[in-house]
Amino acid sequence: MSTTGDRRVDDLRQQLKSLGYLDAGVDRFVLGPARGERRPAAIAWFASIRIGVIAAILMGPAAAIGAAARMPGLITGPRDGFVIAVYMGLLFGAGVCLVACAAILIVSWVASRTGHGPQTGRRAAIIAGGAITIASLAYLTLWWDASSFRTSSGIPGASGLLGTVLALAFAAAVSLLLGHVVTVTALAVTVARGGADTEIRGVPGTSRRVIAAAGLLTFCGALLLFNFTAASDRASGEAPVLTVVPSGLRVRLIAIDGFDPEVARRLAEDGRTPAFAAALDGTRAAVEIGDTTDPARAWTTVATGTTADVHAVRGLETRRVAGVQGTLTAGQPSTLGRAIAAATDLVRLTRPSIARGDERRVKTLWEVASGAGLRTAVVNWWATWPAPSNSGIVVTDRAILRLERGGDLDAEIAPRDTYDRLRERWPDLRTRASERAATVAGTIEEGLLRRSAELDALLLGLTREVSGDTIDLVCTYFPGLDVVQHGLLTTPEGAALPPSAMAARLDALEAYYVFLDRLLGELLAPGHGEIVMLVTSPGRIRASTAGLFAVRGAATNARVRDASARPTDIMPTVLYALGVPLSRELAGRALIELFSADHARRYPVREVSSYGRPGTSEMPRSGKPLDQEMIDRLRSLGYVR
Repeated sequence: MSTTGDRRVDDLRQQLKSLGYLDAGVDRFVLGPARGERRPAAIAWFASIRIGVIAAILMGPAAAIGAAARMPGLITGPRDGFVIAVYMGLLFGAGVCLVACAAILIVSWVASRTGHGPQTGRRAAIIAGGAITIASLAYLTLWWDASSFRTSSGIPGASGLLGTVLALAFAAAVSLLLGHVVTVTALAVTVARGGADTEIRGVPGTSRRVIAAAGLLTFCGALLLFNFTAASDRASGEAPVLTVVPSGLRVRLIAIDGFDPEVARRLAEDGRTPAFAAALDGTRAAVEIGDTTDPARAWTTVATGTTADVHAVRGLETRRVAGVQGTLTAGQPSTLGRAIAAATDLVRLTRPSIARGDERRVKTLWEVASGAGLRTAVVNWWATWPAPSNSGIVVTDRAILRLERGGDLDAEIAPRDTYDRLRERWPDLRTRASERAATVAGTIEEGLLRRSAELDALLLGLTREVSGDTIDLVCTYFPGLDVVQHGLLTTPEGAALPPSAMAARLDALEAYYVFLDRLLGELLAPGHGEIVMLVTSPGRIRASTAGLFAVRGAATNARVRDASARPTDIMPTVLYALGVPLSRELAGRALIELFSADHARRYPVREVSSYGRPGTSEMPRSGKPLDQEMIDRLRSLGYVR
């Protein structure tokens, strides 16, 4: 540039025009900053900003569509989609700007340092543009989850095929455009650096034949990449109709967190926990429950029969992005992840939230059963809020907060008449729960024991209110034992307790087992035509003990005592007992060995290809959201720091 530093503005633009670099409108927009008085680095930088603007406009919406497909709980409506498109456009626009600027400067530097500057610059510019095209193509193809256009069979139908073609054609066109403008800008900056003697004439690949060939090649590359990645995509279309073969059984699924079978067995031998003794002496299987330190992830695995990488509820704590109703979950946070979350919370870009039901990519067992025409009720299961309007009776994990505060619903309970009935009964339920909690006997941490006992007693009362002889499936999650165990056996500093203090705490923990056995005794006893399934987890205390899956009632095989199971086996076993066909997408299997030989012979396992994706039908949400109240409640129970 030193030989042309005094060149007037129009001279450089006239030279670029004569070389063919300003023929296209997009080229004129990108090369608008090309002025003779500016250094090549400045031209490269300002042109790259304009390239970033193009990338932001084109790639932001694509990223929002990809985010909606991969993170179902993030985008809940058009407004969320617009905000996410803006965020992602800014992010990727800035990234493309920096990458383009670096590529352009490298090309012009390489051209100026070789003896064959123009020819080398031309080749380097083509290579840089090709690299940008490939990178953009990979991004758009992988992020824009075209599997959302597929049918339930996994094969694109008429509309699905058209959507897939359009998505890949868009990816190819955007990628070619970004590669083109990087190539043109690199050539223009090389001209600005080399001066009037530089004759890199004509923009590479602007003939119709070359454009058609490049477009076809890029589209084929996108199609090939899509086919490689689509094998792992799950079907997302309409689910097939589920035909129930009535088995005459009703199922009651009781989930207890923080349960240690060895402690329960020792207390049962002393005659202190007769209800648990009956479960331990009946049909049972040990459940290798895995990591239970995050209850939302672990119990969603139980409820869906799939692992966390499939059902997508990866952690209890999530983040809500400013301006977006949905939430963003990232699983178990690392030290770096927590630092980033703290920083974004500090500047109000994000705020903490709790795992939600609309984050799930697959149906729960009660949603499948309800969709098959059975009558279902679920109480206090993790990640059930907001309650759908078409999945039976749903008393979500936020229901107690709503019942305490009253007012209009924010989808805490479905259907509406269930909320009206429970709200009317709430004073009596609270009084009864307080009376039951007063019976728990502990020598230390009495407040912790009473608070947990009242919570479990409330959940028992709610379960009785929504269940009955007309309900085919009832699922209830009891967290009190886990809260007590975590509160008694852990310290904020992680230091070991002295033996004397530990002994007193173990006595208090055993007292809670006795209380819980007395509280749930009637619930754990199967009635006529009922199967009671008890599933337990060791809770948030890291231990080598396994969970328990005990089955009592009609059609069970009393001789099975030492079976083994996985968390993903619970859902198919429950659905099998109800006569519902099992999806081939489930990670587990029905534990047929827990049922009598006659039942297994009369009711063989039936299968369907898929249960489909969860529905999007939510309850009307006119009430005040209880996000902060939920966080405060979980913090008081020790689930959130």
